[in-house]
Amino acid sequence: MSMIDLAREIERSVNECLEDKVGIAFSGGLDSTIIAKVAKEMCEVELFSVGVEKSEDIVYSEIVARELGLPLHKRILSPHEVMDYYRKTEQVVSGDFLKIEIVAPLYALSEMAAQRGINVLLIGSGSEELFVGYERYYTYWSEGKDLDAILKEEFETLKNRDIALMKKVVRKHGIEARFPFYSRGLAEKAFSIPLAVRMEDRELKKGPLREAAHFLGVPEIAVKRKKKAFQYGSGVHKILIKEFGQKAVAQAANTAV
Repeated sequence: MSMIDLAREIERSVNECLEDKVGIAFSGGLDSTIIAKVAKEMCEVELFSVGVEKSEDIVYSEIVARELGLPLHKRILSPHEVMDYYRKTEQVVSGDFLKIEIVAPLYALSEMAAQRGINVLLIGSGSEELFVGYERYYTYWSEGKDLDAILKEEFETLKNRDIALMKKVVRKHGIEARFPFYSRGLAEKAFSIPLAVRMEDRELKKGPLREAAHFLGVPEIAVKRKKKAFQYGSGVHKILIKEFGQKAVAQAANTAV
């Protein structure tokens, strides 16, 4: 399958999620920028970013939003606010430290989007499973595990894990969360790419998706940005670790990176 075909399938998946106006949970990274670039051609788009001062997500989102020519609404969180949103999130979703820290920044972002009258928020979850985006997948491969089967199972069950948590937090603010990368058609295209090809770029990861991003006209700074999970790119993880100490550090050691 050509990368042009993949790019066209991404366009279809994003377009299926659009309304006349949408918000995008935006980090300035590969996934959210692909969604923003495709969506801006079809509807009104507003970008939303949260993070602590000088966090990577804030820095990159400002730069990439300017290149896309799209309005960006950002929220700089103080350490006190990070803890406040962690506690608020804990009241909405059940789970351990790792699960809650993933969606705590999304709580703040959704609150901001609701204040702007956003009814539909697009989120980039799903691409890691499709395009081998986590380092732990390379570990599984080196251990001789059936990585292709693991990726397919994790993609299939994502709706019951992270996506379910995200939907619940976003719905708390009267917004519907949609996931352009969590698409059956896109999954068929991605999983038809040989696993070895999907794994070629271990440093940046998700090589085929980055190639498709070029065809879609995604700004180069986003194409070349290394993946950082929401809790890390926003800087929220460091604040929470300082508060919760070594127990949280031990739990976090096994998180996806």
